[in-house]
Amino acid sequence: MQKKLLLIIVFVLVGLIGSAAFALDPMGPPTAGLSKGKFGLGADYSHTRMKLKMDGYETVTTIVLDGVFSESSSKVAPFKVKLDMDKVYGNIGYGITDDWEVFVRLGGMSADWSDNLFPTGSSASARNYDGDAGFAYGFGTKKTFYNKDKLEIGALFQISWAESTARFHGMRGGEDVSETAKLKLTEMQIAVGPTYHLTEKVSIYGGPFWHYANFGSSDISGSREETTEQDVHRITKSSYDIDNLRQFGLYIGSEVKLTKSVFYCIEYQHTPSADALAMNLTWKF
Repeated sequence: MQKKLLLIIVFVLVGLIGSAAFALDPMGPPTAGLSKGKFGLGADYSHTRMKLKMDGYETVTTIVLDGVFSESSSKVAPFKVKLDMDKVYGNIGYGITDDWEVFVRLGGMSADWSDNLFPTGSSASARNYDGDAGFAYGFGTKKTFYNKDKLEIGALFQISWAESTARFHGMRGGEDVSETAKLKLTEMQIAVGPTYHLTEKVSIYGGPFWHYANFGSSDISGSREETTEQDVHRITKSSYDIDNLRQFGLYIGSEVKLTKSVFYCIEYQHTPSADALAMNLTWKF
């Protein structure tokens, strides 16, 4: 029965991969997993997609004709785009007491944009913006408040910072297009919930959580240049803001004891704007 339940969880998680928009950092069990004085070394990975609302979009167009400049500006109604992120962390944890642990993460993030960041003019067709490998880091803590028989109940807090710059350059509609999206992302997650030990080697966990994503320092800008047959040179520059996210969600996962000291976690997270598939491998000693 326990093996069947584990297989059902795995198949549900795999099925969700096909249609989900991925996001968020791995959380793992919301309860402490390191006893006092013990360490944990691990690796985290997540493939990310978030649906973001763009606001405050403004376009300034400068036209040059026979050496004479004229300028006009316009605004576009809010719109949504997709952000794909790949995050890889190395992490180290430490058990302060038998029911309280802390951890830090260090790694990188690559952020790619799809759809169109600047949906105006003849270059309004969808395209991809390739991101570079940026820096990512974070820390967190877990606390167990209840522990009896096979059931534990606890809480998790974690926060991370990451950045990546994505660029697009090419010809669209006869225009020379150059666009840049520099993403600086702060994410915070707070979760509470149970961890239930099905067997000595398999546990399930999950519960409600709060997700906060801040893009306030991100710099999104683009420009297009075109010279028409009438020798009219046009330069269009655009910029906008990204709306921050403050949302509640739910998550469920499973932890498997591979060896005496090596553990593997896989989990699914859901919020109104994003879903996540996250994985972790940890060696405890």
